[in-house]
Amino acid sequence: MDGFICVDKPVGPSSFSAVRAACKALGASKGGHAGTLDPMASGILVVALGRCTRLLEYLPLEPKEYEFTVTFGTGTDTFDAMGKVVANSDVIPSRERLIDVINDFLGETEQTPPRYSAVKIGGTPAYKMARNGVSVDIKPRIVNIYSLEMRGYNVDEKSADFAVSCSGGTYVRSLAVDITKTANANAEGHVSRLRRTRAGRFDLSNAADFGNLSAAENYFINAASAFDKDMTIVVTDEQKADVSKGRDIVLSKNFGDVLIAFDKFGMLAAVLKKNDEDRYHPDKVFIDD
Repeated sequence: MDGFICVDKPVGPSSFSAVRAACKALGASKGGHAGTLDPMASGILVVALGRCTRLLEYLPLEPKEYEFTVTFGTGTDTFDAMGKVVANSDVIPSRERLIDVINDFLGETEQTPPRYSAVKIGGTPAYKMARNGVSVDIKPRIVNIYSLEMRGYNVDEKSADFAVSCSGGTYVRSLAVDITKTANANAEGHVSRLRRTRAGRFDLSNAADFGNLSAAENYFINAASAFDKDMTIVVTDEQKADVSKGRDIVLSKNFGDVLIAFDKFGMLAAVLKKNDEDRYHPDKVFIDD
């Protein structure tokens, strides 16, 4: 069982449990996911099955799209509803002010991930250090916000709804707090709802319902279909033999730096990486693997 499946993860389960459930439903020996969704978050989780777990790093997963709600009045240590309340404020940004400031975040922008995040510091995830009371100094990073809009505003519930399309590595929780503070430095806010609706070419229209994984096989995506056509190639029998022995093969100069190679039967053969103008080296081999 080598391929991929998208799962619409609900609020509650961890990403790991969603992967485990998908593997069980499809009879896959192992699995992995492309981008963690916290238990409080829902939406599309791209799951790799079998040997395709070794292809996750090459999977085209941008842009990522999210819908999220910011609740004003309280700030938490995790920037979301799962965290401990660390600040309170009666200041609620107005609808007009929020609409004004969201344009400031479009394009390349500097963002500091939350202390409770998977960013590694000296090889240790920041959230583990934060949980142990260790001071965490996370450096800002450049992210790209392709689009950002406010879709709702509720005075009574002190909340606003947003939708964002962004680059990988963007933390929506940080974005939510940055929007709040930019709108009014004295305001507090946290993410109370987060849903991922797209990851690259994968969206909720081709995602299996987590509550009905018995139908998961209807959403199975073979390896060849998961990648853009310009990232895949069908090798000849001779090239396949060379690849199986770890030998370079010569290809057209028009190909990119990384190719996912399949044999004439559509079976996964190798990951090829360009090491010269027209020579490709088998970086990962799946033949007789």
